[in-house]
Amino acid sequence: MDALVSFVSGSVAGLALAAPLGAIGILLLQEGASRGLRRGLPGAAAVATVDVLYCVAAVVAGSVAGRFVDSWTPWPQLMGGSAVIALGVRGLLAARRPKPPETGRPEGPAQPALRRFPLFLALTALNPATLLYFTAILTGLDRFTQSPSTAAAFVAGVGVASFGWQALLVALGAGLGRKAGPAIARGATVIGHGVVVLLGVILVVRILLGPAP
Repeated sequence: MDALVSFVSGSVAGLALAAPLGAIGILLLQEGASRGLRRGLPGAAAVATVDVLYCVAAVVAGSVAGRFVDSWTPWPQLMGGSAVIALGVRGLLAARRPKPPETGRPEGPAQPALRRFPLFLALTALNPATLLYFTAILTGLDRFTQSPSTAAAFVAGVGVASFGWQALLVALGAGLGRKAGPAIARGATVIGHGVVVLLGVILVVRILLGPAP
């Protein structure tokens, strides 16, 4: 029963972390719309992997890891914001280029899809707020980490909830991409990547300006 409660608690924590739609969420929607569900899932898996790894770090190292990562501020946030801006600009430039004519040959999805995993892994890992989030909540939920079984159940709940939400975003993007015509799909791509650039700019500006006095 303790393991089940820990799993449910981890699922709630993972969903609370994943649900707010930020730059990574918009990018996952774009993945689904432009690449389809199957080829967009590696991005969802990468985001969930980072959530799980940071949760494990918080469980193992607790507040020590949180303080260590917090000392890196603001460089990880600046790198993450800059990477998001670069990815959004790249998407905007790609949307402006005309598509090559169809050759009738099937496109090999495996290698390009696998390349998306490290890309989303790096983009998500550059945000240390995830580790600080788990460190903060586990301070008040330390009973879930008192035994290996409950700690493992908590981490598993985080992973399941995170991947489920990210996969849902990819699926929604894929569904919209199938129903939209070429002109609408291209317009949605431009808008989506524009939003990504805007969110990246906001992140960088917020870090550079620092907390309000």
